[in-house]
Amino acid sequence: MKRLMTPEHPGWAQFCDRLGGPEGCDFHEDENGVPRWRCKGGLDKTFARAILDDLPDIDVEGSLGFFEEHGGHCDCEILFNVDR
Repeated sequence: MKRLMTPEHPGWAQFCDRLGGPEGCDFHEDENGVPRWRCKGGLDKTFARAILDDLPDIDVEGSLGFFEEHGGHCDCEILFNVDR
């Protein structure tokens, strides 16, 4: 049975680590200590979709819908708004 990826899912921390890391938004500070990351914005969840596709037994479309309903309209907003 496939499950939604939500903050209550046991794999949530791993998902967020991957989404915030090099294979996702790649949060880091530049040489001046300014926070930087990559995200296409809009409704693009390319990184989240790729990570969810790689995890076992995840309802990918349902999870992306959950993110959308909770303010995660793009990859970085999943981390800013859904991962509280």
